[in-house]
Amino acid sequence: MDRVHLPDFWRLTWRDVDPAARPAVDPAGVAELVRMLPPAAEVPPAGTDWRLVAFWYDRMTAAMVERLGDWVVGWWYTVAMEDYRDRGVIPVWRAERPPVTTPAETLTRIADAVVAWHELLVELAVDARGRFAAAAPAATDDTGEPPAWRAVRGRGGITLYAGLPARRLPHPGSLSWADVNPVDRTFDPATVPAVVTDLIAASEIPSPDADWRLRDLWLENVTVGLVDRYGRWAVGWRWSVGEGDLDGGPVSSWCCFPHSVTTPEATTATVAAALVEWHDWLDDLAERFARFLPLSAGDLDGWERAVAHLVTAVGDGTQYESGWYSCCRTALGWFLEAAGIEATRREELLDHAIGGRFDSWVEPPRAVVESVAEDLALRVTGDAA
Repeated sequence: MDRVHLPDFWRLTWRDVDPAARPAVDPAGVAELVRMLPPAAEVPPAGTDWRLVAFWYDRMTAAMVERLGDWVVGWWYTVAMEDYRDRGVIPVWRAERPPVTTPAETLTRIADAVVAWHELLVELAVDARGRFAAAAPAATDDTGEPPAWRAVRGRGGITLYAGLPARRLPHPGSLSWADVNPVDRTFDPATVPAVVTDLIAASEIPSPDADWRLRDLWLENVTVGLVDRYGRWAVGWRWSVGEGDLDGGPVSSWCCFPHSVTTPEATTATVAAALVEWHDWLDDLAERFARFLPLSAGDLDGWERAVAHLVTAVGDGTQYESGWYSCCRTALGWFLEAAGIEATRREELLDHAIGGRFDSWVEPPRAVVESVAEDLALRVTGDAA
């Protein structure tokens, strides 16, 4: 399944959506049309992964665009002028696809939404209810756009997307040291290639041109398999150096789907190498922790040396690439956890010590590293005292 190409909703002009420029919409006709479109025969079962559902909705939308025109791409949008938080009265767009239940219910909801979108466009054409035109900017050209359309498409609006799904897997940076600590863990790198081979053979690798959601689901399924076999720590195999899948990590064996996925055999080797590299990095981190711990509550010099050492080690491992400071913050948080600093204090300590002092693609001057180390050490020992 390749990507679905849809008109960009936010680039639609009034000429694209003007209801006066196309045949009238008959609700019964829309319902019949929706039911006869080819994707309508493939409504996903309830409970299908959100990425597959979203991809199916794109296919349905593409089929409706082909039959009805570009205007219908906005079928799952609504808009109203609202007093939104501290921004005053602005156009608030809401985007929400209906839930997938039974095929009949799902297709009926789509048809109803198409009709409702058409009716909203009719209202924008004349603003008979007076909901929009008062907020319209002055016309600056002769496009003939109605004031209500200018009001809702002007700057200063906001779009709210409903129903955004929760991820099945955490980001490795959100794990605790207890989750990833390799000490006392049984892990045999020699088992990894066979495990990865089975995972990759279980489902067809999406093509390089496949929709991003299909590629994302495939990668997530591989990760779920690794976590089931080895534990939660395994989610970090994709925390790649630089602007890869998860941005700013220490794994150089893996980048991202477009660059790291090729043949099944080569991809198996790459995934296996990335998991082993991630585990080796955790092993190295644990060894570094052990060099400094335990630290007494008042050992200011010891805390400074430890923090400076870890910042440099993580920076070198991430090559100071995009987002490297996120991995640095994670590693320092794990060190504080390993040192026995309670969770309620760790975030505050890191906020005060790091607080925007590191940048992507920049190795910080030694003076900055030492300042961060001193600040964190002072706060740890000062609070303890």
